[in-house]
Amino acid sequence: MNDSDITIVLAANDGFVPHLATLILSILKTKKDETKINFYVIDDDISLLSKDALNRMVNEYNASISYLQIDTLKFEGMVESDRIPKTAYFRIAIPNYLKHTDIKRAIYLDCDIIAKEDIETIWNLDLGDKLLAAVEDAGFHQRLDAMEIEADSDIYFNSGMMVIDIEKWRAERISEQVLKFATENSDELKFHDQDALNAILHDRWLMIHPRWNAQAYIITKEKKHPTKIGNLEYTEACNEPALIHFSGHVKPWHSESNHPFRDDYLTIRAGTPFPMEEA
Repeated sequence: MNDSDITIVLAANDGFVPHLATLILSILKTKKDETKINFYVIDDDISLLSKDALNRMVNEYNASISYLQIDTLKFEGMVESDRIPKTAYFRIAIPNYLKHTDIKRAIYLDCDIIAKEDIETIWNLDLGDKLLAAVEDAGFHQRLDAMEIEADSDIYFNSGMMVIDIEKWRAERISEQVLKFATENSDELKFHDQDALNAILHDRWLMIHPRWNAQAYIITKEKKHPTKIGNLEYTEACNEPALIHFSGHVKPWHSESNHPFRDDYLTIRAGTPFPMEEA
């Protein structure tokens, strides 16, 4: 692996492969030709047929795709919901999945995201002494207070996009700490893995512009930011989102979706091996 290669980690089961493919294609179409992207997919029983289609699509670009096998027993008993499946917890252990590589940094993305700009911008972020970069969650849930977590800042990040310092994370055994918290506080986890990540990593993450995780609340203007500069950044994120995150219950592949960027998702997906079936 070249030091300039970009590492992106994703997680999906076979049912979510069409959305995984849509995200991957959006990243490939917005990157520079010379940039090499290495995708690592945490594989929750993705079929060989789906993998073959994904491989063929990725191989048309300067990119690679690999599949990471996981021990799902470690995640048995975790709190799930119809919106947040067990695969959501897999991101907690990303650095451990990559321990036999020389990868020092990785970008994690949820599969209900599409890229509108070159992801290299956040790949090159200076994290300083932080363990990751992320975007503030647009729900303003006051979760750290609710979980009685003592923190210098009550700002709570959305875990759908994270730029992770793999070396620091692994050195401090963050995965083990987060999973331990999730197991011991399962009744308190309203937002599941995201709550556990914030409980351990509060005050240790770099907050970046919401353009890089333009959540549904931001795009649909359902929520206002409590600060003047925050509202300005929300306007910028609405006008020029870099990563659109279709967070929430209604997704762009649902017929009832009225998301302003639904057509962008559908257009990209039409170029994958998994186009939407005609109604």
